[in-house]
Amino acid sequence: MTTTEARPAHASEDEQTPWLLRDPIRTGFLAIMALMVAVRFNILRDSFFITDDFMLQSRAVEHELGWDYLTRVHTGHFEPIGFGFMWVLTKLAPWNWTVAMLAMLVAQVLVAVLVWRMLTRLFGRRALILVPFALYCLTPLTMPAFTWLSAAIIWLPLTAALAGGIANHVAYLRSGRWEDAVWTIFWYCFGLASFEKIVIFLPFIAVLSLAVSPTVRLTARDILRLLRRTWLVWVGYAVASAAYLVIYLDGSSRAEASANLEVPSLGQLTDFVYLSLFRTMIPGALGGPWDWQAASYAGAMVNSPRFFDWACWIVFAAVVIVSFLTRRRIGRAWLALLVYLGGSIAALAVGRVAYSGPLAALETRYLADAIVPLVVVVGMCLMALENETDAWLPQARRWLTAIPQQTLVWTSGVACAVWLALALHSANGYASFSAANPYKEFVETTRQSLATLPADAQIFDTPIPVDLLGPLFMEFNTVSRFVAPVATAEQREALATRETFTEPLVLAPDGTFQPLEVDGFSSPPPFEGLCGWQPEDGQVSVPLTDTAYEWPWAVRVGYLANGPATGTIHLGEDSQEVEFTEGLGEVFVPLVGGGSEIVIDGLAPDAGLCFGDAQVGTPRPAPPE
Repeated sequence: MTTTEARPAHASEDEQTPWLLRDPIRTGFLAIMALMVAVRFNILRDSFFITDDFMLQSRAVEHELGWDYLTRVHTGHFEPIGFGFMWVLTKLAPWNWTVAMLAMLVAQVLVAVLVWRMLTRLFGRRALILVPFALYCLTPLTMPAFTWLSAAIIWLPLTAALAGGIANHVAYLRSGRWEDAVWTIFWYCFGLASFEKIVIFLPFIAVLSLAVSPTVRLTARDILRLLRRTWLVWVGYAVASAAYLVIYLDGSSRAEASANLEVPSLGQLTDFVYLSLFRTMIPGALGGPWDWQAASYAGAMVNSPRFFDWACWIVFAAVVIVSFLTRRRIGRAWLALLVYLGGSIAALAVGRVAYSGPLAALETRYLADAIVPLVVVVGMCLMALENETDAWLPQARRWLTAIPQQTLVWTSGVACAVWLALALHSANGYASFSAANPYKEFVETTRQSLATLPADAQIFDTPIPVDLLGPLFMEFNTVSRFVAPVATAEQREALATRETFTEPLVLAPDGTFQPLEVDGFSSPPPFEGLCGWQPEDGQVSVPLTDTAYEWPWAVRVGYLANGPATGTIHLGEDSQEVEFTEGLGEVFVPLVGGGSEIVIDGLAPDAGLCFGDAQVGTPRPAPPE
C-alpha cells in the first residue's frame, strides 16, 4: 500500500482547506485581536507622554531599583509593578515614545489572551465566546486607561490580575485542586502589586462564586458547604491581604507618600454614581461614548448627547430584562457585577470626588477594569457555563423555537455590526484628542538642545516654561527634575548641586536653552562709570528701585574686581556665598527672599571690588542681540 493510500481521506481534505478556515473559532480570535491592535496602534502612534509620565520617569532615574522605591506609596497608590516598569523604561529608553507604545501594545495583547483563557475556562471553547471577547478587546471604555502610559502601568496589570484570578478561581471551584488555588492567590497578589483597587475583587469573587456554581442553592447549608470545600483559597486571600496591609502602611509612612482621602458630600456622591453608571458605564458597554470632551491637554472624557445615553439605557434595560426572562441564576451574575461597580465607585468617591468633583466619573479609565466582570456577565447571558446543564428557562426554549434561525442570525449580526460601528466611531473621536498633544515638539527640542550643550554649561533651574506638568506636581515641575531622565550623569550632578552661575542658561518655551536675564526689580543707575557702590568694612548694600516681595527669585550682581575674591549675597533672610573673578563680571544666584536692597558681605578689606548694578526678578531667556 502506498503512502497516499494509507493516509486517511479526511487528512487530505484538511490539508487542502485554507488554514484560516480549518478552525473558525481560532480565526475569529485572531481577527478580533488584529482589529484591537490596529485600532490601539492608530491611537498610540499619534499620542505622546503627558503629565505623570514625565514625573514618574524623573522619579525613576533618581532611585535605585529596590524595595524602598518599589513599595513607596505615591499619592495613595501602591504600584510596584508599574514603578518597576517605569524604572526599566527610563533606564533603557527615556522619553522614547516608540518603546513605550510597543510595550503597551504587547501588554494589551497578553491581557487579551488572559481574558480569552478566562472565557474558555468559564464556557468552554465555542463560537459564542467571540462576542464577549470582542466586547473586551474593542470597547472604548478601556482606551484612555490603556493608551496613557501612567494609567496603563496600573490598569493593564490590574485587568490581567482580574482575568487570571477569575479563570483560576473558577477552575478551583470545579476541581478543588490545590494547584488552581495557588494560581488564584498568585493572581490576587499580582493585583495587589498593581493597584490597591484589587481589594474589591474579594467581595466580587465571593458573589461570582455563587454565580458560577449552578448546583449551589442560596441556602446557608449549601453556602457553608461551598466555603468548607474551598477553604484554601479564602485563607490564601486573607493572608495575602494582611501582608499587603502591612506593606502598604509601611510604604505610606515614608517620604513622598500621600493619600488624598476625603468623604464627599451626599450631593457629590449622588451625582458621581449617576454619572459613573448612566453616562459612562452603560453607554460604554454598548459602544459609546458617542462624543468626547477635552481632559488635560491630550486626554478626553465622556461627552455624549443625551439622546444617545437615553437610547443606551433603553437597550441595556432590555438586555437585563430578557436575561432574567430566559436565564436561570443570571441574577447572581448581575449582582456580582453590581458589587464590583459599587466597590469601584466607593473607592473612587473617597479618593477623587471630594477633590476633583463628580465630573471625574466621566473619565472612563476609572471604570476600565470593570470590563472584565462585564464580559463574564455578557457571556452568561449568551451561554451556559461549561458544567451547567439547566441554564435556560422554558420561556427561552419557546422563543428560540419560535424565531426562525435565519432571522436570529441576521438580527445578531446586525446588532454586532452596529455595536462595532459605534465602538470604532468612539475610538476615532478619542484619537483626535489623544493626538492633539501640544508639547511633543517642545519635549523633543529640549532633548536635542540638552544633548548639544557643552559639558560645562550652567543650567539655571526654573519651573518648566510651558504647562507640561504644572504647579500641582511641585518639585517635579522644575527643569532639573524634568530633564533628568535624558541628561547625562554630569548634567544631573550639576543641576542638583550648582548654586552660583556666571553664564547661566535657561530653558525657553520653545525647548531650547538660551542665555538668562533677570526681569524684575533693578538697582538705580550708578552715579558714575561702572562702579556705583563700593564696600566699607567688607560689606556693601545695593538698593533696588522697588521692594521685592518674598519669593523664589533669581538675583544678578554686576561687579568689577581687581582679583579673585569671595563674598556672600543676601536677599532678605536668604543668602549664598559666591566667588568673584578678576575683571568685569556678573554672578547669578537663586534666593528665596525679599526686600529693598541686596547686601554683599564677607568681603576681604583688600578685595578691590565695586558693584555697578543688580537685579532681583524672574529668570527668562534673554532676547537675541
